[in-house]
Amino acid sequence: MEKDVIVKRLKNNGYRMTNQRAILLDLFLADSSQSCKELYYEATKIDSSIGFSTVYRLMNSLESVGAIEKNSTYVLNEAEGICNNSHHIDYHEIIECITCALDAKDARTAGHSKRVSDMCMQTAVLLGLDDSEVERIHIAAHLHDIGKIGVPDNILNKTGKLTKEEFEIIKKHPVIGAEILSKSERLSDLKEYVLHHHERFDGKGYPDGLMGKDIPLGARVIAICDSIDAITSDRTYHKAHSLDYCYEEISCNMAKMYDPDICREVLKNWEKITQFVLK
Repeated sequence: MEKDVIVKRLKNNGYRMTNQRAILLDLFLADSSQSCKELYYEATKIDSSIGFSTVYRLMNSLESVGAIEKNSTYVLNEAEGICNNSHHIDYHEIIECITCALDAKDARTAGHSKRVSDMCMQTAVLLGLDDSEVERIHIAAHLHDIGKIGVPDNILNKTGKLTKEEFEIIKKHPVIGAEILSKSERLSDLKEYVLHHHERFDGKGYPDGLMGKDIPLGARVIAICDSIDAITSDRTYHKAHSLDYCYEEISCNMAKMYDPDICREVLKNWEKITQFVLK
């Protein structure tokens, strides 16, 4: 497909051609056999500020206009693997270490944060958010449950029903997570997303009972993706439910638990969002 045709189709889909994206498109057209990782490496030689979410967004958009045939799972997995240049390596290695520590503490939910972050990244792109915000939400989603490190094992791993007092302790994990992130200069700007990912759109969530658009956007995205994975995974309080059941639960809680705009976008792209859950 010729460049002018691709650009026209991208623009018709609402894709804005920035200088960074133009660089990536030219490199892609010069050698369309390159993987996302290779494309990223070549692009950063020209502009070192290009992030992995910019590559992901372009590849996802090229797929949507028929310029490539790769499926979204491949695109995302490739994009996940490119975060090892000097700008990102310490950032993502630290995040991987932290989430692995959380998985070790609660093995039954191992992989939960990764699945939620994948769904959040896909959702953020579909919402048309800019590349920097896509990346912030993606990273915050990786770390959304990090505060559970501060929850006693006997409560976190309890197989029976939690007492009221135990549930109040569990509810402290967003605050603990935000406090942990506040200690890092690089991660502190994500703390509000982690702090408020259990707020509800109707104001009945925690820790602060925020309502509607007062809840940070990233937290609203994480909330719905977190629920999808929780519903479709085995937990101490329920067996994994089907995706059909999950769809109905998410739909029924539109404007109650979840931002209706985000909820509609997720439901409209259900298969694309839920490709990352356990099946």
